[in-house]
Amino acid sequence: MEKSLKDSQLLEDYSLEPVPLDKRKSWVNLAVIWIGIAVVMSAIFRGMMIGLGLGKISSIVFSYALGEIILIVMMAFIGYIGAKTGFSTPLIANFSFGRIGAIFISLSIAFSLMGWFGVQAAFFARTVQFYFGLQISLPLFSFLCGLVMMIPAIFGIRGLSVLSWIASPFMIIIFIWGIIKMGFHFLPAGTLTSLAAVHQPDPYPATIGAAASIVAGGFIVGATTSADIFRYARPRLKDIYLAAVVAMIVSAFLHFVGSFLAMNTGVYHERLPELIIGSQYLGLGFIGFLVLMLAQWTTNDSNLYSSVLALNNIFRIKRWKVTIGAGFFASLFAALGIFERLELFLIILTVSIGPLGGIFLCDYYLLKRLKKDKTGEKLQAKINTKALFVYIVSFLIGWMTSGHPFIIKIFPFSIFAFNGIISSIILYFVVMKIFPGKEK
Repeated sequence: MEKSLKDSQLLEDYSLEPVPLDKRKSWVNLAVIWIGIAVVMSAIFRGMMIGLGLGKISSIVFSYALGEIILIVMMAFIGYIGAKTGFSTPLIANFSFGRIGAIFISLSIAFSLMGWFGVQAAFFARTVQFYFGLQISLPLFSFLCGLVMMIPAIFGIRGLSVLSWIASPFMIIIFIWGIIKMGFHFLPAGTLTSLAAVHQPDPYPATIGAAASIVAGGFIVGATTSADIFRYARPRLKDIYLAAVVAMIVSAFLHFVGSFLAMNTGVYHERLPELIIGSQYLGLGFIGFLVLMLAQWTTNDSNLYSSVLALNNIFRIKRWKVTIGAGFFASLFAALGIFERLELFLIILTVSIGPLGGIFLCDYYLLKRLKKDKTGEKLQAKINTKALFVYIVSFLIGWMTSGHPFIIKIFPFSIFAFNGIISSIILYFVVMKIFPGKEK
């Protein structure tokens, strides 16, 4: 989840208290915000990976449906917690994990967003390098591009968020035009899957379960922190569900566009600038370069800005100093090749962030511990060791079934994104029932 979940002016108030009912917005207003978050280049990347990895339209559509269903359920039910209580993710995390334990949540979100910054910075470097034909070390150039992209976030991103809304429609138009120009002529499925298997340094997902988990991993941060936006919703589950469905339909469309482009050309996701700009493919030249550059830059400053907001919950120093530090480390991710290791990054996101949402869901819906009348009192523990224990075990379950070291063949357990989430819900419920004692 790359775009900022906190950069809208709608979402900058009431960070430490419930959002009043008279400040709530319609589901349409919130759906528009989610669409803006969903329209990102990384959805195209994921679609390209899945298109080559599976090779068949039927398998691709099925994997999208499974991944988006996981996200819609997570978004709707976690979002309803936000709408019902009016609380942001940090407040919910404080209750589930304790005030000290919630620091871990902030770090997880911050590092995931810094990872996305590194992905976009590396793609930005490739775009500039291809368009101008620069002969410079790609790792070094990716690092330098990350530092340059960091500069606007030091001063704030409100202006760039406007540019993002301008660039996003043009990006969609470009890809729709690309589909029309290329036509529905795909390479043979065997050729596509062979290309996916030899991709370096990581092969692309070769099973429906892995592909569905990649889809879920791309938006798992947004789904897990959906209370940040839906706390401004009226507390009606149907409204929240509709907003989530609309956003995920848009996301699925972008995934399909990426799959279409890859299946038509056999091009890896790292070569997307060549596909858009080069005369061999779409041949959009300067227009394609400009739209890609604007879309990446505005999205990336949102990533860094949100990462800094999460870090500010831990490091109580001036925001611009945190921004420089976070931007430096995120640029290192770009230099170290995170863009080429995108599948591995998405796997880590899926198995590390998903269980957090599972614990939130269990706390509210099954254990009913999260009560609005309690959050104003000093009943929150410093640390909930049981929640942290369950999180670690659930993370390991998700990781161990992601192909590191083995894959479960039984549906739905072949979807490792599902494994980590459902494990956290079940384990947390059992542990809290067996050991009901008060946290430290």
